[in-house]
Amino acid sequence: MNRLLRWGFWAVAPCLAGLVAWGAWKGVAQARRSREELQTLQARREYLVRANLELRREVGSLQHEKTARERAAREALDVVAPGEVLVIVPEARAVGRTDGAAVGRSL
Repeated sequence: MNRLLRWGFWAVAPCLAGLVAWGAWKGVAQARRSREELQTLQARREYLVRANLELRREVGSLQHEKTARERAAREALDVVAPGEVLVIVPEARAVGRTDGAAVGRSL
């Protein structure tokens, strides 16, 4: 009986050690993923806080400044005020290649 217990111990011990190591590795991997997600969420939060602050400033200026309201209305309606000069910039076009290959075409 004593011999059977020793063989059982040596058969079960490596399996148990492997399970413990596997569980520890999964815990480390999960902790790493959680840390990365936390960093991503913190960066997103900082971005949203800055955007919110900028929007609050814009709302404040729109509430108190007539020129800001006029500018916002012109931008929203795509119009110019009297005395302003409208400059239309054409879109950049692709420059042709000298080796005869087609530019910007997909087959």
